[in-house]
Amino acid sequence: MLKRKINSSFDNLMSYVEQISKLNAASACALFAIQNDHIVAEIYSGTHSFDEAARKTGADSQFNVASVRKSYLGLAAAWAFYQGKIHSFDDYVLKYLQVSDSERAALEGVTIRNLLTYTHGLSEKEGHISRIFKPGTDWDYNSVGIRLLQTIISNTLGKPYINLLHEKIFEPLGWTETGYRSAVSEQLVPIISGESAYVRVRSNTDGSQGNLFVSARELAYWGYLHLKLGIINGKSIVPEIIIRNAIAVQSPIELSEGLPRNGCLWFVKDGESSQCSMGKNVPQNSYEIVGSYGPLVLVVPDLDLVVVRMSNQEKGNYADNERDHNDFLQEFSNLAVTSARKNTTM
Repeated sequence: MLKRKINSSFDNLMSYVEQISKLNAASACALFAIQNDHIVAEIYSGTHSFDEAARKTGADSQFNVASVRKSYLGLAAAWAFYQGKIHSFDDYVLKYLQVSDSERAALEGVTIRNLLTYTHGLSEKEGHISRIFKPGTDWDYNSVGIRLLQTIISNTLGKPYINLLHEKIFEPLGWTETGYRSAVSEQLVPIISGESAYVRVRSNTDGSQGNLFVSARELAYWGYLHLKLGIINGKSIVPEIIIRNAIAVQSPIELSEGLPRNGCLWFVKDGESSQCSMGKNVPQNSYEIVGSYGPLVLVVPDLDLVVVRMSNQEKGNYADNERDHNDFLQEFSNLAVTSARKNTTM
């Protein structure tokens, strides 16, 4: 898909990835970077598990990307809006959902925009949804709204949202290393859990569960598709306005400063926030999506850059007794930007 122009610019970043992977007791990690329309880093490290006979991590290794899958749902939401299936992101979710009386009370006033930007104010315990703050007035990263959004988008499209992406993107671009998996294969990287490892597949492949597996290279191409506003090799794969809506700040305008901003589930750099995964050296209007287990996609338009990191640890992104996981994510993104700037001078 792209020509290679690899040099040493990203070596320090990969060393950092391997260091964090080791500290986090993961068995596998990878780094894939695209800059100025070239593959500038592609490095695979470790093995699929700690078993002696475990497969070496390679280009076709597919990692469970956890919450990174939300960026696929976000694009489908932008596509449903483009097609007129959704009239407005400010539509109330109750316009599209049939719910119980108790859920109706909690969902009153919640919009699709709130679901896309973690400003819905919903919480869920033992299957019961309740409200913890007025929609649009605060921000809380949780997955309560994801199930609701999946239902809305798939219902309005008339098919599972992932089917739309297969038809419009994956198949035209020849992507075979991206998909919700229902069966174990040697390419799927297990998740490390203590002394054991497991592959999180599910019988359901409609996009409603956490069984999306992607190779590092196809996840980087996913970021590249967004960076190039849907145009690949001179051909429009996704209408530009869809991509722009997905990566533009969609957070309610009344949201307080200092709280993270989101596009269609992407984190968007718009000001500074301690809860944002992008560091202070990352230019404004960059965007990122992060999953537990360690995968992430960082897109920096100012540097024409896409960086993908992969890992496979169940306990999530690394933290220690002094710093939480966001500190390390910010550190990674700052190093990625430093590497990219070094690359432009070589």
